[in-house]
Amino acid sequence: MDVFLRIEEAYEHFTNSEKKIAQHLLSKSSDIYNYNINEMANECNTSTSSIVRFCHKLGFEKFQDFKTNLILSVSNVDSNKKIIYEDISLDDSIDEIVEKIIMINLKTINNTKALLNTEQLENAIRVLDKADTIYLFGVGVSGLVAMDFQYKLLRINKRAFMYLDSHSQLTSSINIGANDVAVGISHSGKTYEIFKAMEMAKLKGATTISITKFGVNPISKDADIKLYVADIEKNLRVGAIASRIAQLTLIDILLMGLTKNNYEKITQRLKESSLIVSNFKMK
Repeated sequence: MDVFLRIEEAYEHFTNSEKKIAQHLLSKSSDIYNYNINEMANECNTSTSSIVRFCHKLGFEKFQDFKTNLILSVSNVDSNKKIIYEDISLDDSIDEIVEKIIMINLKTINNTKALLNTEQLENAIRVLDKADTIYLFGVGVSGLVAMDFQYKLLRINKRAFMYLDSHSQLTSSINIGANDVAVGISHSGKTYEIFKAMEMAKLKGATTISITKFGVNPISKDADIKLYVADIEKNLRVGAIASRIAQLTLIDILLMGLTKNNYEKITQRLKESSLIVSNFKMK
């Protein structure tokens, strides 16, 4: 786990004390990673309990786990080539726009990879595989990602519902059962309609999976399984593009996990679904 990436992604949700710790880590990481918990607390002018809470917020159960990953992160920073990701301006040529969009998307995918938790991914694939029905919730760009997921699930014979109309999504959440799975997709994690649909799914006893940016947010907070995608710099005006790319990448990972678990059956279904539409392609 990239500690620095997690700090950047979660920074806006930190308390003032946690922000102080984060600032020390980002500016003096090469020195601090050698400290024990008491020395780190003294360096950051805070308490050991604040250090522990900070580690928990980043997803580490113990300080030692945090320290181990901090050492690896410092090593990666020292060895990695530095690439500058710039915003797109009105003066950019088409070649510059191509280069910047590709670099932004690559950064988002790589950062998403660093944020993914293998155990959470495996749990998500397992419950999706066993689900009677999968309910997908998302609006705007996230709604289009949910529609893409529904189409891919349809191709492998998984029963899935997705409605672009948010009121229809809320209505469908009433019909969820205990053997179903609800997937809420919201980059911010704060889309109210998705929160209410996931809340109802939880009330009905369904397993809930959230797909949001990293950090504390209402939708992921109560989800049974939390999957995170990367957030890019706040000044970039192509944020919606990058978030969609990150979400689609995660959806493809889940789909491949489902395919791997049922390879023979799913491969045959994919061949059949391709065959049935092949005659409609123009020659």
